[in-house]
Amino acid sequence: MSIIDWFLRLFTLGKGIVSLILCVVFCAVLISLKAPERLVFHDVMISTFLYPAQAILSRLNRTIFVFKENEDLKRQNTALRLENDYLVQAIKELPRVQEMESFGARSQLKLKMAQISAEDPGRYSHNWVINLGNEDSVDVNMPVLTALGVVGKTAKCYRSHCLVQGLTDPSCKVSVLCNRSRVKGMLEAWPGGKLVARFAVDGDVGPGDTLVSSGMGGVYPKGLLVGVVSGDHQDASDGGDILKGMEVKPFQNPHRVEEVFVLIRPDSWTLGKEQ
Repeated sequence: MSIIDWFLRLFTLGKGIVSLILCVVFCAVLISLKAPERLVFHDVMISTFLYPAQAILSRLNRTIFVFKENEDLKRQNTALRLENDYLVQAIKELPRVQEMESFGARSQLKLKMAQISAEDPGRYSHNWVINLGNEDSVDVNMPVLTALGVVGKTAKCYRSHCLVQGLTDPSCKVSVLCNRSRVKGMLEAWPGGKLVARFAVDGDVGPGDTLVSSGMGGVYPKGLLVGVVSGDHQDASDGGDILKGMEVKPFQNPHRVEEVFVLIRPDSWTLGKEQ
C-alpha cells in the first residue's frame, strides 16, 4: 500500500468520526442555549467554522483523488505501451516463424523450434542458449539450423535449456562436401569470425560453389546447407602442396539469428557413416 492510499483511507475513516463528534458537540451546545442564542450560535459556526472547514476538506479530497487517478492513468499507460511493444515484436516475428514452420514441413525431418534466450557477448564467436533441453528430447551434438542453413550444434544440454556452439566458434569443425564436384573438406573458424574450408590441393572447388554437410563425423546428416565459397584463403598453415584453404560465407548470417531449429538425431546416426 502506498502512502497516498494509506492517507486516503485514514482521511475517509477519520472524516466520519470527526463529523460525528462535531455533530454531538453542536447538538449539546444548541440544547443548552436559549432560542435567541441558538440562532446566533448557528450563524457564527456556519460562517466562521463549518463552511471554511468544508471548503478545505473538499479541496484536499479532490487533490488526493486527482493524484491517485493520475497514478492509475500512468500505470495503465505503461501497461498499454508494454503491450504495444510486445505486439509490434510479435508482428515482426510472425513471418520468420511462418517461414521456419514451412521449412520444417517441407524437410520432413524431426525438427523442434527454439527461441534464443541468451547470447555469448563475444565479438566474433557466436554461441547461444536456447529454450530446449533434455526434457524436449534434445541432447549434445545435435545440429542447429535455420531455414537458410546450419548455424551450429548443441554443446551442453540441461533439463530445460542448452548451449549452442556456433560455426564461428574456434573449436567447431564441420565435415563439408562441395555440392558440384563432391569433393570433401573440413570447415573451421578463424580469428575474426572468418570461416575457412580446407580441401585437397587438387580438389575441384572454387568461388561460388555451395558447401553442404558431408554426413561424416556423426553430428550433421548429409546434405544440410552450410555456405558458399567466396574466395581463396592464403595461409602458411594450409599445408603447402597438400591442402588449400577456401573462405566460406555462411548462408545464415549469425548476427541475424533469433529462432532456430534443433534437428533431433535418430538412433541410426553413427560416427563416420554417411546418410
